[in-house]
Amino acid sequence: MSPVDHLQAVLDSLGYRADPEGRDTPGRLLEVLEAFAPGRPPPRIECFDAPGHDLVVIRAIPFHSLCAHHLLPFFGDADIAYRPTARIAGLGALPRALRHFARQPQLQERLGAALAEHLYTHLDAPVGVRLRARQMCMEMRGIESPGTVETIAWRGEPDDALRRALG
Repeated sequence: MSPVDHLQAVLDSLGYRADPEGRDTPGRLLEVLEAFAPGRPPPRIECFDAPGHDLVVIRAIPFHSLCAHHLLPFFGDADIAYRPTARIAGLGALPRALRHFARQPQLQERLGAALAEHLYTHLDAPVGVRLRARQMCMEMRGIESPGTVETIAWRGEPDDALRRALG
């Protein structure tokens, strides 16, 4: 039995077989799940030598992911801040890294921690990652209430200015 056939059987068992708009849904669902399959290597962080230690902050980077508990989406935006030591990252590297880590089922807390760890390892500098997200598992089931979940992950020893940037 193919993965599409398995998904069709699950949908049939839930009573979705009668919906004429859902004829291709199992194949579409498989494509969504394949797009979030873990196992890809993280992107390289291109760094450049740079004098100075001025704070770098990128705000409101959109992301979306899937909750590992329910396979329902969570989405929002990220702020990333770091204090360079001797190198700075190419600005496109930070959103690319966020997208990479967001493209697998997980918890929001793990997403922030994995991104912060990856950046800290490559930048060798204190890093903070704040994620603000709506959780569809919270809104569509469970308490059925909207709200924004905020998490902050730190790596390295952030100074007061770095903490204020994400505070």
